[in-house]
Amino acid sequence: MKLFALIAAPVAALSLLVQPALGQDTASARWSGLPVAEITGRLTAAGLTVSEPQTSGDRVYVRVDDGPLRWVLTLFSCTGGACPDVQFTAAFTGPQATEAVIGRWNGERRFVKAFYAAPEEGTTAPGQAVAQYDVLLNQGGGGAQLDDHIQVWRSLAIDLGRTVSPQAQ
Repeated sequence: MKLFALIAAPVAALSLLVQPALGQDTASARWSGLPVAEITGRLTAAGLTVSEPQTSGDRVYVRVDDGPLRWVLTLFSCTGGACPDVQFTAAFTGPQATEAVIGRWNGERRFVKAFYAAPEEGTTAPGQAVAQYDVLLNQGGGGAQLDDHIQVWRSLAIDLGRTVSPQAQ
């Protein structure tokens, strides 16, 4: 009986700590994300040229010109002009845009991942290496939380472009 009492007291105390934490999760679930204007403002502050946002359902698409590199930032699960997560995407063509090269590239890098997009059957278009990087935004982080992600993305997207099309660089 003493053993039960020794175990029951800490379990009861732990349950008191867990209850408020569960309540906090419910409150943070109501966070709708960063405003689209704040996200595009961070891109512009990083020296990028940003197109006017285009909306489709709960997604917002922004085309970004980064010198010779063009990519798309997709903002997901947007409500009321705010979005809680984003995805960076770029596609590259070149003689090294093959499944083997892309697989090796993925194995040597973290964070940004690429996949091979085969050309449509019956076309002469080349295959593409498509890079993607998903980022979950945090409540209270503000737009500045994107700064490191933008730099990681730019560095690795350029690297993939050079890998699949070395003569273009």
